[in-house]
Amino acid sequence: MRDMTQQTLIFIKPDAVDRAEEIFSLLDQHGTRVQTVALDSTPREDMEAHYAPHREKFFFDYVVGEFVGQPLVLALYEGEDVIEKMKTAIGPTDPAKAPDDTIRGKFSDDSLDTAVSEKRGVRNAIHRSDSPEEFAREWGVWKKYFTAE
Repeated sequence: MRDMTQQTLIFIKPDAVDRAEEIFSLLDQHGTRVQTVALDSTPREDMEAHYAPHREKFFFDYVVGEFVGQPLVLALYEGEDVIEKMKTAIGPTDPAKAPDDTIRGKFSDDSLDTAVSEKRGVRNAIHRSDSPEEFAREWGVWKKYFTAE
């Protein structure tokens, strides 16, 4: 039997920063929060690097722009199958499709359709790494803000 201990990056987006501790208290049931870091003003270069896989997509500039200069709360979680557990707890990207018992269902009333029609990022409260590979790429962007363990 293989060890499924993983790490994942979570960040609370500007639209939900004021409720970060409430959100983290719910997520803490699904993994161990190793460290939390608050940024008062998110740098453009970090958001561009974070969303680099989407650089050629129509929404790249306005999604990145939504974060620049805004607060962000980052957290590193670890645990057995933590990526899948967080995916379930957080819910789908589109908050309009998120069940009420998920983070996005509780903390966002936006929709992907509205965001696209308004040419902005969806205000869905939270980001999570989708896979171990995605975590590794994202961690390369954000680890500089975390202190060494």
